Amino acid sequence: MKFAAFQRVCVGLAMMAALTGCVSLPPQQAYNRDATPPIKTIVVLPVTPIEPNVLMMNHPGANFGLIGGLVAAANMAGKRDRLQAACDAAKFDPAVYFRESLTQRMAERGYTLVWPGAMVEPKGSKTARGVFGLRKAYTHQPQADAQLDLSVNFVGYAAAGAGDDAPYRPMLSVAARLVSQDGKQNYFTDFVVYNNVLNQAKVITLEPEAQRFAYADFDALEDAGAETVEGIKLAIDRTSDALVRQL
Repeated sequence: MKFAAFQRVCVGLAMMAALTGCVSLPPQQAYNRDATPPIKTIVVLPVTPIEPNVLMMNHPGANFGLIGGLVAAANMAGKRDRLQAACDAAKFDPAVYFRESLTQRMAERGYTLVWPGAMVEPKGSKTARGVFGLRKAYTHQPQADAQLDLSVNFVGYAAAGAGDDAPYRPMLSVAARLVSQDGKQNYFTDFVVYNNVLNQAKVITLEPEAQRFAYADFDALEDAGAETVEGIKLAIDRTSDALVRQL
């Protein structure tokens, strides 16, 4: 296995360990509009790379120790590449769509989002982040009333297992924190998961549609082509709706 591919496998294993609840969520904070200074404009901080991904819980290969886990992760990496190819063919960028979806819904709520020139941080950025991708510290952002820290921890398709009763469905996991202009006050922190196959506790869980965008196996998902992109868009729109409702 080439080094770059091995790195992707290791990252995939680390992500699964974090998202399955082995690591505690950062403290959540409900938004209190009455106790918060008026907010109209919000600067969105640059996010980590948002790339389509594929996940199967309880992958058969994972039952055979570390080597089996690496094989399972490598299998998922190959599927991820094929999903990325489908998105590329459809000229679909989940980061761009997420920005458009959230901007529209926040505007309907009365907020103006100010996005950075480069929405996505370059790979290898030295920004200090916790396990779930939220920043460990914030700087002063005078161009807006508050600042929004987002981390899209997973976007793509996920299955709860390898059986016929565990189809691949769209999945999206987003961590969000709203802090003051100077970064010293936490106004809101929460986590939204569409299709919570990991059974993460204490998150805002959005159930996927029972029949739409459900694929019995990855071959069926791949055969669906551009239709799979519409499933990801639906997950993004519903997650954006849920985030906006919290504010």
